Amino acid sequence: MLQSILKSTGVFMLIVIGFILILFLPREKEVTFLSAFHIEADYPFSFELYLERIEDFTGHILTEKGLGEARTGRPVSEEAGIFVARSLKIVLPAFIVSMLLGTLMGAVQFYRRTKFTGKLQNFLSWMFSSIPDFFLFIAIQYLFILMMQHGLPHFKLYGHENWYSFLLPLISLSLFPFLHMSRFTSAALENEMGEEYVRTAYAKGLGDFKALLHMLWNCWSPIMNQAQMVMLYILSSLPIIEKLAGYNGAGKELLFSISSNDEIKALSLMLPFLLIMFLTIILSQTAKLWLVQKERV
Repeated sequence: MLQSILKSTGVFMLIVIGFILILFLPREKEVTFLSAFHIEADYPFSFELYLERIEDFTGHILTEKGLGEARTGRPVSEEAGIFVARSLKIVLPAFIVSMLLGTLMGAVQFYRRTKFTGKLQNFLSWMFSSIPDFFLFIAIQYLFILMMQHGLPHFKLYGHENWYSFLLPLISLSLFPFLHMSRFTSAALENEMGEEYVRTAYAKGLGDFKALLHMLWNCWSPIMNQAQMVMLYILSSLPIIEKLAGYNGAGKELLFSISSNDEIKALSLMLPFLLIMFLTIILSQTAKLWLVQKERV
């Protein structure tokens, strides 16, 4: 277990270093006015300029003993904490909904696989999983606008100020990983059907439900492997969803800071996301190891 944690920590550190090296690539545009009708724009790059930017960053960290102050005058870490806290209201519920409810829905889908409702659920799962999250978000917004025009009480669809502002981004971000976990769980249970212990359980007279519980327990290890993919999908889709929603969280601010060449702020917003991903990997590996050590039923 320790070796696995050390390996994951090493990979995490390499990713952080790689992100910093990419973030500080020279991206400033150089505009040259050759005449009143001839303007050229270029993005000059040289290794010397690249090293200079990295040295400036290192000097800034040493001088400020941290990330320093943002353009607003507040400490960068404090400002980043506000944005990250807003985004966590979306990220954590989306992850829990996807892992727990998605797994439960997959078990129900497998249990009713031979019935009409199970086949309908499988079809709807396949259909909705092909819809991009940003398209779903826009479609839901448009649906609410139409409903408001026909009598639904008005409420704000954009921003982060209201208590319910996180719900629409949460639904949009949760759909694909939720359906992925549902399909994966159903497929994992299907693979368990050929195992000896399943035939033994039925031979002893156990019903379908009790046999399903045994099968689901033995599927927890591969199910936990999907936690990394689910969290990665949520974090990678978060910036565009927050931007579409006008939700002023860490994802939206990360896009803005990168486009405005504010590398220090971008780093302060990206590091928490990388840390969340790292913790997800460690916790899922720990849970998987604990499950593997249990005797197979």
